[in-house]
Amino acid sequence: MGYLAAAKIYLASFYTIRLRSLKLGPFSSHPVKIGRKPIIPPGIEEKLVAYILLIERKYFGCTRDDVRRLAFQLAVQNKIPIPFSIAKGSAGKDWFKRCMERHTDKLSRQKTGTFAAKATGFSKGQVGIFFVLYEKELAAHDYPPPFIFSLDETGLTLVQKKQPKILALKGKRQIGAVTAA
Repeated sequence: MGYLAAAKIYLASFYTIRLRSLKLGPFSSHPVKIGRKPIIPPGIEEKLVAYILLIERKYFGCTRDDVRRLAFQLAVQNKIPIPFSIAKGSAGKDWFKRCMERHTDKLSRQKTGTFAAKATGFSKGQVGIFFVLYEKELAAHDYPPPFIFSLDETGLTLVQKKQPKILALKGKRQIGAVTAA
């Protein structure tokens, strides 16, 4: 039955019936996605997103341009026909925007710079080694209490001020990235 006939029989608007049939499909109760199909298949795109989150957890975040280059490389390696710019070697801005819409649990955020030595050297084992050495020094030299100082790095910075935005899991409180001193 056509849209016009259905509108007359069910006393509904022609446009409402047409819209409902497009969203649900002609013989289906499951929604049919309307619009462009993703260039990179969903399975490969999920692996790309998982990789982005993995390297973000290891303090090496991906910027938008990094993600676009990775998408281009994935498409070339998997022999996916691409409308991307071969001269630039990256996916387009529109692809990135649609990818971010498909993965709404990810977010572009300003990262917090983390000094490389702090990111790699601050662990339970390293802190334990520090206190063993500290106690050994105190016992060997018998420093009086006024000679023991506690310093913080409030006025001392070892990281860059301006950091590019990177992709990270939505809801994460602090996003760190290793930077050079």
